[in-house]
Amino acid sequence: MRCFIAVDLEQSLTKKIQQLQNQLKGLDVKLVEQNNLHFTLKFLDEIQESAVNDVKEKLEELASSTQAFSINLHGVGVFPSEKYIRVIWVGAENREFADLHNAVNNALDKMFKKEKSSPHLTIARVRPGCDDHKIAEFLERHKNTEIGSMIVDKLRLKKSILMESGPIYEDIATFELVKN
Repeated sequence: MRCFIAVDLEQSLTKKIQQLQNQLKGLDVKLVEQNNLHFTLKFLDEIQESAVNDVKEKLEELASSTQAFSINLHGVGVFPSEKYIRVIWVGAENREFADLHNAVNNALDKMFKKEKSSPHLTIARVRPGCDDHKIAEFLERHKNTEIGSMIVDKLRLKKSILMESGPIYEDIATFELVKN
C-alpha cells in the first residue's frame, strides 16, 4: 500500500489557502483538493502491510515524547526550482517543525531512505509546459504572504489511493503529540 506520514492543515486555514489557489485558476496546474491539504513529513511509497505495524510503533513512540507546538504558514515557493516548476507550496518555517521532520526520518531510518527536511504545504502541481512567467508573478506577489498559524498536535499515517480523478487519502492511524 502507498503510504506517507503527514500533519493535516487546520480547517480554519483552508479558506486562506483556497484564496491563494483561486489566483492560479486558468493556469495549467492541478490544485490540491481542500480535503487533501496536508504537510508531508515523510513519503514511504509502497510498503507491505506487515511493515505498517512497525511504522505505527515507531510513530507512537515518537508522538508520546514530542510536545505539541505552533507553526506559522508564511510565503509561497516552488519545487524543484523557479526554472523548472513542478510544485507550488506554502511554507511553514519553525524549528520544532523541522525537528519533527528530522525525528520522523531518524525514527524510520532503518526502514526507509532519509529525506531532507523542508516543511511545506503543497497547494498545486504544475503540468509540463505551463506558463512559468505567470507562476513567477504569483510567487513574487506572495513570497511574504502571511497565512496564519496552527497547532501541530497530531501525526497521521495515511494511505494514498491513486485514482484517475486524483488521489484519495485515508488515515490508517493517528498519533497524538503531548499537550501541555
